[in-house]
Amino acid sequence: MKSRTHENTEHYMEFPVEIIDQVRELHALSKADAQRLRTEAEAAAQAEKAWAECHTFLSKGWILHLLALLDKEAPQLKKMRAENHPAIPAIEDAYRQAKEERDRIFRRFPSLLEEAFGKSGLSIDPTSRHPRYTLETGFFRLEIDEKKQTARLSDHEGRLAEIPADVEAIVETVRKERQRIFERKYNAKTFLQTVRSQYKSIIKQEKQPDGSSVPIRHITRRLGKNVKGFRTDEFLVDLSRLAQDGPFEIDGRRLDLQQTKDTNQGMLLHGAAGRGYVGFIVFKEA
Repeated sequence: MKSRTHENTEHYMEFPVEIIDQVRELHALSKADAQRLRTEAEAAAQAEKAWAECHTFLSKGWILHLLALLDKEAPQLKKMRAENHPAIPAIEDAYRQAKEERDRIFRRFPSLLEEAFGKSGLSIDPTSRHPRYTLETGFFRLEIDEKKQTARLSDHEGRLAEIPADVEAIVETVRKERQRIFERKYNAKTFLQTVRSQYKSIIKQEKQPDGSSVPIRHITRRLGKNVKGFRTDEFLVDLSRLAQDGPFEIDGRRLDLQQTKDTNQGMLLHGAAGRGYVGFIVFKEA
């Protein structure tokens, strides 16, 4: 019986090279168009954001924000000027008026700032001297740089904001940060449980007995990794409240805050509790 070899008889259709080349060219053109449109869309979105901010600053009278924005957008304004855009005269007039007002403001800046804080219900610490101010008995630090025309706000845990030094914008920024830090819901018992839980996790990981000293920054770093939205300045204020008012006992142990001379590794508590830098947390037998 003769064997028969079965050859693969499957075929695929071969299109003419001319068709393939034309479609390849069409793809390349479409890809270029898509990239161009993406670039144009990004530029349009940036322009929309810039002019929305410009409108806000004009409406609020934040002249330093306005000047900073218009200086940043100088290339776009140059292009608009070359195209004889009808908005250019109004923008240039606003820029000129803002520069004149800026000079007037900085001549009276300390009194304007104090007045604005007074109207808002916030008060500058009496020990403050221009260009450095403190609020909330030293918790917030505000530094005015007249050369850069900026205001830098920080607290015990670092920088919070740096903005053009419009007085009302400064007050608004301080108010928001104060509200975030000091007006949160606070439950002393729950906070003590949180500290105790983090403490126990750390000594377990490091194979240390209960009652060992744990660096406070180890606790804040662990919370920063495990708790969404954790902020060390909020932890600091809550710990200050706990140190001032208690409770201190949990699981048959008593919270003890130990001080350190290392200002980088310690935390300076706020208010009456802030008599030095806390460097370590211990839970001693009650």
